[in-house]
Amino acid sequence: MVFPSSSTALVAISLGFLPVTEKLTRSNHAMWQAQVLSALRGAQAEHFIDPTARPPEKYLAPKGDKKTDDEPPVVNPEYEKWVAKDQQVLSYLLTSLSREIDSQVTTVTTAASAWAAIGTLHVS
Repeated sequence: MVFPSSSTALVAISLGFLPVTEKLTRSNHAMWQAQVLSALRGAQAEHFIDPTARPPEKYLAPKGDKKTDDEPPVVNPEYEKWVAKDQQVLSYLLTSLSREIDSQVTTVTTAASAWAAIGTLHVS
């Protein structure tokens, strides 16, 4: 059994995720998936890997009846929180992959896209 490095484990735990005991390879998808799903559910973050996962609107609706041209858009703080949490989930997923698998999903930018790419690699 291979255990994650202590720094990887500490980061995962600090984010509310339990580290997986073995990185994903071509031959252990079911075991890896069970561990990852359990950790994501425990951290209430499973919805970030849902294929329909979308962040809240990036900007808040203007206050009042009309928006003036000189009024800059206001970033929605819920959008920023969502993106930050999504990136934490993405990081958790990427750090749980073997080098062989990681090299095949390096272009993903969201947790949902990583989950989909990983699933595609492991379709029987």
